[in-house]
Amino acid sequence: MKTIGNRELYLPALEKGEIQVVPEYAATLTEFMNPDKAKPQATPDIDKTVAALTALGKDKGLSFGKPAAATDQNAFAVTTAFAQKNSVKTLSDFASKCSGKATIIGGPPECNSAARPYCVPGLVKTYALSFGSFTSLDAAGPLSKQALKTGKVTIALVLSSDGGLTASS
Repeated sequence: MKTIGNRELYLPALEKGEIQVVPEYAATLTEFMNPDKAKPQATPDIDKTVAALTALGKDKGLSFGKPAAATDQNAFAVTTAFAQKNSVKTLSDFASKCSGKATIIGGPPECNSAARPYCVPGLVKTYALSFGSFTSLDAAGPLSKQALKTGKVTIALVLSSDGGLTASS
């Protein structure tokens, strides 16, 4: 397996045939390829989302396999100590209790882009979350976890299937 970077880098290479297969998130890729960001095409229904993705990919010469039964989704984490201190259990709790200039969000650089509606723009739109700064880290990897543990960031992008995250992390 070879690491090929983020979607902005590998999608053009995939379209040109320079690479053949890339694992992807159906909803995120659908919205990334959606030319009308004001009208989302991804839905909670995987079949509808894949149908929209298939239509978007057809003009670019892309085809998509059957989606996996399991899911791995973006999630946002705080430390257990932070959650307990601030009585935070959900993103809604976080937005209502911890939003503001003191909040530092961490994640991969593209997470702070308008092209990523399920990252920072989604937090702002869905939860009315505000924050003071964004720290560029890795995509839910060791840098993000370390930044959370050391207090460099208040909240960070993680993956829902990450077995390395525990209630005591």
